[in-house]
Order: sequence, then C-alpha cells, then structure tokens
Amino acid sequence: MVANVFGMDTIWVVVIALVVLFGGSQLPKLARNTGEAMKEFRKAHAEAASSEPVQVAPSPAAASTQPSVVAPPAPALQAGTSEERVTLTRSELDALLADREARAKKQAAGPEI
Repeated sequence: MVANVFGMDTIWVVVIALVVLFGGSQLPKLARNTGEAMKEFRKAHAEAASSEPVQVAPSPAAASTQPSVVAPPAPALQAGTSEERVTLTRSELDALLADREARAKKQAAGPEI
C-alpha cells in the first residue's frame, strides 16, 4: 500500500491536479518559474556554502596583508546623516569583540563594592 503512494500512480494524480488547478495553458509558465526558482536557490546555496565573510580591499591609509572585514552599520542612525563604512582587519575585529565580551562579563558580574 505504501508503495502505491510513492509509485507512478501518484505522479499522474499530481499532474492531473495541477492541470485542474492551473489550467493547461499555465503549466509551462509554472514549470519555467519553478525551474528558475530552483536554479536561483541552488546558486544562492552554493554561494553561501563557499563564501567567507565580506571582504573589501584595504584602504590606502590602512594597508595590511590581512583581508578586511566590513563592520555592520550602526543600529541607530540620525535622520539626514549618511551611513559610514568602517573597515577593520581580522585582528582588529577580534580585539573589538574580545573587549566587548569582557565588558559584558564585567557588567553581568555586578557592581564592585
């Protein structure tokens, strides 16, 4: 009985249901859109799986041999101000995160008496 659910009969039922729901003239369009969506999904999945953090060429003022990482924009920007990009090296970013974690632990421990 379970074999019939996943057998060839099920494929015909699905095809007939699609024809009834969308009509014969819409099926090629539906198939094309589904194929394009699958192609885009696979492309995005492959890019996400193989991508590293966002890397930007270092500025001339901060020439470094390490790749740069663009810091996320500030969470709250004033109206009318322009968004500024900050470029950090990997070691600068690690030091910033370590400092932030140390401050959070110190603050969670409570005030010293």
